[in-house]
Amino acid sequence: MWDKWLADEDSVNALAPTGYDDHAVRTRIKELGQRLRGSLAIYEVRPSSTELYQDSTGLVEYRVTKGDSRPLAPTLAWILLSHFGDLATIKDCPDPELLGQIRSVLEDFGLKYIPYEYAASKIYNGLCKALVGFSWANRYFSLVVKLNTEESRDG
Repeated sequence: MWDKWLADEDSVNALAPTGYDDHAVRTRIKELGQRLRGSLAIYEVRPSSTELYQDSTGLVEYRVTKGDSRPLAPTLAWILLSHFGDLATIKDCPDPELLGQIRSVLEDFGLKYIPYEYAASKIYNGLCKALVGFSWANRYFSLVVKLNTEESRDG
């Protein structure tokens, strides 16, 4: 199932699919943030700026802390969305109960949850030649995208 979801969202474009609608995506990010904050009321859920991810395969990240918004507060989980389709993942969440709560919100919102470790362990060999050889996590959820320089010069 996860391999199919990853392959179905693939594109020859490195950073965003053809027809990407920034306004619709920003609206959806706000709505998801509200749902996450409502469902995870004892936690602090803060999105990153979408400008941070504008030249990335990732779309936005939500940082989850234990009711503490200080920059150095311990992070309990990172929720990552992709510029491509409805893909989402959760990174660095050792608490299985919190992981399940977040996953439930993502899936109820219509997102396709891919375990981060799974995406990070699979080598990308898809349509975008500039990303071949790196991981599927780099393909869909990365802030700093690794590119094959030979392929990215060609287009």
